[in-house]
Formats: sequence, structure tokens, C-alpha cells
Amino acid sequence: MARKSSDSPAGAPPVLRAMKEKRAVFVVADEPAYLEQVFSLCTDAPAAAARFSSLDALLTALGEFERLPLAFVILVFRRGANLDIPALRRVRLEYPQLVMIAVLGECDQQSALRLQSIGVHGILLPPFERISLGREIATAVPNVPNFKRHPDLMRRASVRVDFLIPSDLTYVIGINYHISSLLKEFGYPPQDTRVNIPLACDEAITNAIVHGNGSDPDKRVGIQIYVSPNRFRMRVRDEGAGFKLEDVSNPTQGEALLRASGRGVYLMKNIMDSVEFKEGGRVVELEKRNGGNGNGGGHAS
Repeated sequence: MARKSSDSPAGAPPVLRAMKEKRAVFVVADEPAYLEQVFSLCTDAPAAAARFSSLDALLTALGEFERLPLAFVILVFRRGANLDIPALRRVRLEYPQLVMIAVLGECDQQSALRLQSIGVHGILLPPFERISLGREIATAVPNVPNFKRHPDLMRRASVRVDFLIPSDLTYVIGINYHISSLLKEFGYPPQDTRVNIPLACDEAITNAIVHGNGSDPDKRVGIQIYVSPNRFRMRVRDEGAGFKLEDVSNPTQGEALLRASGRGVYLMKNIMDSVEFKEGGRVVELEKRNGGNGNGGGHAS
């Protein structure tokens, strides 16, 4: 990989030398002592990897390079909830080629869903003695299908998919898998395919399950998805009592962007072109135009 100015000379800091490897490995950990503890237990820990104390520091270092080939980021934190989600989102948007693996002391279900929705490839939990980081890195390269895409087919199509799921958060990632795959097929920008739209959909569906239905297993969540070359739409309906939008706070920064502060309404509105609540708050409709559809052609939506 190339630096914007010149390649690091002999005697350059180890962090820059590590970036010159064919498959660079970066480690982000906010507690050096905890990182050493985890790496001492894992097999094949990348001892020579470039280390950073925050995702912002990693972003600053990566900004010194014009191009970045396949690289891996290992996130080592005591808790999944400690990760800086806005910074993680910036990393995914600016460097979609990075393969991210989280090694966490503990991680609740909602934090895991959020990390997966934003593009973390794998989440590894104790016992660390059973984890081979070398193997995880070697097998984390995404598989590429052998089938060839027809360059004009999806311009002439639209897709509608309906889901009716129980109030179980384990279904959210599966739905986001289908959403991301459809967006990619229809030529949406990578930042929307991999990060933005899946993150907003995660918020909407999780809100319906947790806040709307109160995680009641007897209640269902209906999800209607429409994708065309021009726009993405999703309608989520729960069986709860609803809510008044004016009663939900409108946060603007940091962790307040997330569902812990009032259903993630601000985050969804910040990502999507349109977010509307209907039927007393039991229904939310999200829409995003395809920013990568430069010719404006394709199936009418």
C-alpha cells in the first residue's frame, strides 16, 4: 500500500511498517492490559500487528495512505457496548474493504446485532483459549460467487419481499442479510448496501420487537420490503400499543444516536431520505433513494 507522501523509510515507527504488509492486521483496544491478557490466551495472536487505542486513531493512520489492499481490523474490548458506533460506522464507510473481527469479553444481544448490522464480520467471545486468531483471519475473507451477473437485468426489475417474524431479535440479522444482498444486486452504493440502510433497518425492526411488542413471543412483526433500481422502501408493523413521536427524544450526538435513547428515531432520519410513523406509532415506513443510480433508468417505482 502507498502513503500519500512516500513509503515509510527504514527506521519508521512499527505501526507504519506493519501497514506495508500484503495483508495488514490492525488492532484497536482501549485497554492495553486487557489486550495483552486476551492475546496471551488466544492462539496465533498477531503480535506484530499495528495497535491503536481508538477507532479515530486508526482512521487518522489510514488516512496517510492512498490505497489500502485487503486488511483486517481486530477490535478487542471488554464489552461490546463500549465500542464507539459512530466511529465504527465511519471506518466502514471510508474503508469498506476492511474485514473487522470483534474479540469481546462480553456482548449482549442488541450490541451484537448492532455490530453485525454495521458490518463486523465476526464476534468472538470467551473462552479465549479456544480462539485461533490466525485461523479466524485466514477464513474471514468473503467468498465470491461463481455465477456471472447480467449487467442490465436488475435495471428492469423490482423486488417485493414480506416477512412475518416472532418477537425474537435473532431474526434481525437474517433479514438484513437479504436486504444487503438485494441492495447490492440493484447497484446501490457500498456505503448504503453494507452500512447505512442495514443499520437503519436494524433500528426499525429492533424497535418493533423490543419497544413495540415488548419482546412478547406471542406477538409478531410484519416487514414489507420493496427494492427497485431507484429506491428502497421498508414498512415495519408491530402489535404493540404504539407511541407518540413527540414523546421520543431527538438526540444529535454520541451514544444518544442509538436506540437506548428513544427508539433510534434520529439515527433512522439521519440515514434515510424519509421516515414516517403511522397507525399511532405501530407502523414505521422508511425510504432511501439509490444514490448510485446515475442514469435514472430502470423499472418505474
